[in-house]
Amino acid sequence: MIYWHHKKSSYTGPYDKTVENFRKADWIDVTLGVRTFGLDGRQLRENRRQFPNRGFHWFLIKAITKNFFRNPAANPLPMFTK
Repeated sequence: MIYWHHKKSSYTGPYDKTVENFRKADWIDVTLGVRTFGLDGRQLRENRRQFPNRGFHWFLIKAITKNFFRNPAANPLPMFTK
């Protein structure tokens, strides 16, 4: 589940329902709700209110930027899997 949760497309394989739920939740979180997978926007806003990110997105921006300048051609976004 941990390995596949950054997958860009749907996961099929062992424990696919669990992996897919985790993968979708991660995408919703990292995109600040731009990707919703059909979930209710009000519920997503309430979830963000109850569970603030505490700097998570700034951390992501810094880490991605740092890695991009180190590896612009080879592997600019290593956390994503196909």
